[in-house]
Amino acid sequence: MDSNIKDQLIAIQYDLPRQQQKLCKYMIENIGEISTMTINELSIKSQVGTTTILRLIEKVGYKKYPDFKKDVIKHVFNDRKNTWWHLQKSLEEMDEAENSLVKVGNSSIQDIESMLRELDVEEYNKFLNLLLQSNKVCFLGMRTSKSIALYFEMMLRGILDNLAQLSWNPDFLYDDSLNFHKNDTIVVIALSPYAKQTIDFIKYCRQKKDVSIALITDIETCPIIQYCDTHLIVGQSKNRYSIISTIALIESFIIDLGKNQPDSISKISKLNQIHQDNNVTTI
Repeated sequence: MDSNIKDQLIAIQYDLPRQQQKLCKYMIENIGEISTMTINELSIKSQVGTTTILRLIEKVGYKKYPDFKKDVIKHVFNDRKNTWWHLQKSLEEMDEAENSLVKVGNSSIQDIESMLRELDVEEYNKFLNLLLQSNKVCFLGMRTSKSIALYFEMMLRGILDNLAQLSWNPDFLYDDSLNFHKNDTIVVIALSPYAKQTIDFIKYCRQKKDVSIALITDIETCPIIQYCDTHLIVGQSKNRYSIISTIALIESFIIDLGKNQPDSISKISKLNQIHQDNNVTTI
């Protein structure tokens, strides 16, 4: 059996009965902790019965829990060899009196490095090409994801021509959808906890509108993934809530989109001059 058990769980997570789906999500998000759990401990932590656990692991090819746990241990071991695990440990052991700037700075480095290691380059290029080929690009982010969606759209104003921001007026999302057309793309920023309004609206767009959907999210269990044409996962900080990795990814997109638009430099220069001439900005 393939030792990358996490990928197997991700692949089946949306095709399960309710209790098994709940368990599957818990397993994906807590794969490291599961490596040390008995079946009874997993039952208590995930709040499902042991029968549900056995039914789920059978669907990924295991007849006995110890065999499943053995592959979980392999996955965790291999994953740790490829991460800055020792940096994480050193952060955990830092003196509590030390300035938080050091902790946050080092943790941010770890988060970005982890994102770069795990990011699917082919999916990144697919995401990029989708934006380049779209007639209109709409941005959507709710709650803590709203500011990121606003930033992404604002920074692309001198690069892409036809942009729309859906995050300003969430009460009018379905009204805005009347202006969606074929070859339009919705860029969704969704960091957990996910806004139910975002999930419901993207599901509606998938079923009723002929648009593409591109998602930036933090973990593999994001419920919006199943409705998307392409998605990228930035990961979660182990120490705090953070948007650092998401911003790094977005800034990479801004640069690559600019490189692919021959007139972007002249447009941005012209825009800067207009701002200065009208006292919007100063040097």
